[in-house]
Amino acid sequence: MELQSTILTHLDYSLWASSKLLDAASRLSPEELTRDLHVSHSSVLATLQHIYYADRTWLGRLEGRQIDFADPAPGPTLDQLKEHWPPVLYGLKAYAAAETDLNRELTSRRLNGDTFTLARWKILLHVVNHATLHRGQVMAMLRQLGHVPPATDLFYFYLQQTV
Repeated sequence: MELQSTILTHLDYSLWASSKLLDAASRLSPEELTRDLHVSHSSVLATLQHIYYADRTWLGRLEGRQIDFADPAPGPTLDQLKEHWPPVLYGLKAYAAAETDLNRELTSRRLNGDTFTLARWKILLHVVNHATLHRGQVMAMLRQLGHVPPATDLFYFYLQQTV
């Protein structure tokens, strides 16, 4: 499997897994959704917002735009995330599909102002990995709240693809 195909598969996985968690979060009460569980970015909603902000920021950087990381408080609601996040993930996939040289380096600024330079394929795989880390934290929060989280492991995504 070539690099571009691998990246596209993993971006599909990230969309699939994030969508499953958005659906799971929809079954929470407003209090559960925003309860500070002292994990990651405090609550289920805040952690999902963080993943969305990061995905959106990376897409902007790859497209040559420097955008604000977060929305003004209180940030997007769960319904707004359901509306606005999938287009960002589809945008990342469209970018990866159209990019003719994923080894081409991108120089940008981190949130602290420091500059960095990385190959675009590394950035795209980081986007997936970052989301996976925080989705795991959301899964733990769902368990703390007494809910059974959906299976979002890459293994289950692969199994679904072979059916």
